[in-house]
Amino acid sequence: MKLLPHTKANREFFAPGAAPSRDRWCDWISRGVVRGKVIDGSPYIDANWFAASPDVLEPASTQAQGITAMDLLAA
Repeated sequence: MKLLPHTKANREFFAPGAAPSRDRWCDWISRGVVRGKVIDGSPYIDANWFAASPDVLEPASTQAQGITAMDLLAA
């Protein structure tokens, strides 16, 4: 895990003016939306995971459970 301070992650991954706030990063980390650590109120983002993720999803605990591939194909 390569941890980056949120300010550096903002510069690396977001366009100017589009970066999330410190509080938003802390919220995402605490809910498991983004991997990282909050240390003494400061968010640090797992840069390797964030860069490799094609998209950021809601945590698995809030996603629909019990749906099979066949259910999705039939929809």
